[in-house]
Amino acid sequence: MPCVSAIVPNYNRAGLIGATITNLLTQTKPPDEIIVVDDGSTDGSVDVVRSFGPRIQLIQQYNQGPGAARNAGLQLATGKYIQFQDSDDLLSLNKLESQSELLERTGADIAFSPWAHVFIEHSAVHFQTCVLQQELPPDSVSLACWILRGWSTTFQSLLFRREFLSYVGCYDTDVKFGEDTEFFFRLVGKTPRVAFTGAPLTLYRVDSQNRLSHERGLPQQRRNLDWAVCLDRMREHQSRARVPVDRITQAIFRTSIRKHLRYVKHVDASVAPYLQRLTAEAKKSPAAWLALIELWLRIVERLRLMRSGFRWLSAYRAGGADRRQLALIRELGFSVVPPHS
Repeated sequence: MPCVSAIVPNYNRAGLIGATITNLLTQTKPPDEIIVVDDGSTDGSVDVVRSFGPRIQLIQQYNQGPGAARNAGLQLATGKYIQFQDSDDLLSLNKLESQSELLERTGADIAFSPWAHVFIEHSAVHFQTCVLQQELPPDSVSLACWILRGWSTTFQSLLFRREFLSYVGCYDTDVKFGEDTEFFFRLVGKTPRVAFTGAPLTLYRVDSQNRLSHERGLPQQRRNLDWAVCLDRMREHQSRARVPVDRITQAIFRTSIRKHLRYVKHVDASVAPYLQRLTAEAKKSPAAWLALIELWLRIVERLRLMRSGFRWLSAYRAGGADRRQLALIRELGFSVVPPHS
């Protein structure tokens, strides 16, 4: 079986990092190496990590954000395949085995599988909505175009071929919000070979305080500015790398830029150039046309909700949890509160 490296960035997760490490160690095919990158924790997280002994490689660095933490882990990783795992999320016990077998069998660069936003309270899992990525996004447009249309995924649900990650590069380290989507866009812009298995399930906690990205601690304006930077870098990469984009996708992307610029205020000089470029990009299409696109997107979302009960973009392949997925959660030792829309 090929070597799997798990990279776990951590920031002030003393209450949960132990459960996350245990979850990795009890996989049916545990990682061959687990690298925890502590991003300047002050809450005793390091002591929890050290309690697992030499099975865990611990890196300590001053607080630099999630991108820098993952980059540090990637520099040390030796596995053929890479599992990014946040310090508070959980994988079904068959996740690494099923996805590594899939990559080995198909030669793909990225393995996709279902995932879900959940609340975990008193050993019970509550679904926030449904299970996402029950299948790969429709191939009517490319993965890069789906991202420009508003789709993304959680990296924990994926398994990567390390050689492919090395080919693409590293995370940007100057933003603490949106860095995953920007990096993901660069990844899929290289047209990776992708494969899908519905066997495992990733649980993404939505009730965690102080996630590594500090989303709850970041002021809203800082988040808005970081996302503007990421939008501009996606725009620049699409142009420089000549990522093929159809006219509808381009219009939707410009609509999202135009919409986001409404929320950005009190800009400092370091961010102003990004906003100027985004403004110029949005103006490449008539304002009335983009307003019409925005209205159309709202109508489509409302119709999707009425028809399926889910607001999620079709690329998410949203659906209710099936019996097998509920059984995977119970294998982790949780009771399950039935999902709702």
